[in-house]
Amino acid sequence: MPIEEFRVRAEKAKALAAEFAEKLDGLFPGLVTLTKEQRKTAPRLRDGEHVMLRKVLDVVDMKPALFESLADQDEGMDPNRFETALLRERLEKHLLFSNVAESLSSMGGELGDSTLYTAIKFRETLYAAYRIAKAHAQTDRKVMDVLAPVIDFMRKNTAAAAAARKGRKPAPAPTPISGEA
Repeated sequence: MPIEEFRVRAEKAKALAAEFAEKLDGLFPGLVTLTKEQRKTAPRLRDGEHVMLRKVLDVVDMKPALFESLADQDEGMDPNRFETALLRERLEKHLLFSNVAESLSSMGGELGDSTLYTAIKFRETLYAAYRIAKAHAQTDRKVMDVLAPVIDFMRKNTAAAAAARKGRKPAPAPTPISGEA
């Protein structure tokens, strides 16, 4: 597809995405945005875990006295009662949110994959061109003037990556089992 048409379609897609996001906000007032760190540490439920956690709540309903010590941990309205109805509702909302997110992930996945595929089509060639241009910039001031911000950008990214690698601790060597050498 010609780039002019692609630009038009990309703008239409962005507008549709913004419109859709606005409609989702209307359907689910109070949607939460987590920080990157919160997203990393937020619990992930496994397939089938919702059903198993409902069974735990069934036991709580059978023997509520056993769970009185958790009364104030459910963040409910009554600090003296473990509120299973509230927790069941949250569990179901999680499942429903998960289903909606899963139905949307195929779109995001295809766009993400297309983005990655497009990068495959140019990045290595342009990095080769960068290496040639960088060598040439050492003797050509006009080239250096154009390329200087690129060299700075690349240097900063290289330094950041090196610092990240340095900050990682290597995995400990496995302890040999007696009799092994």
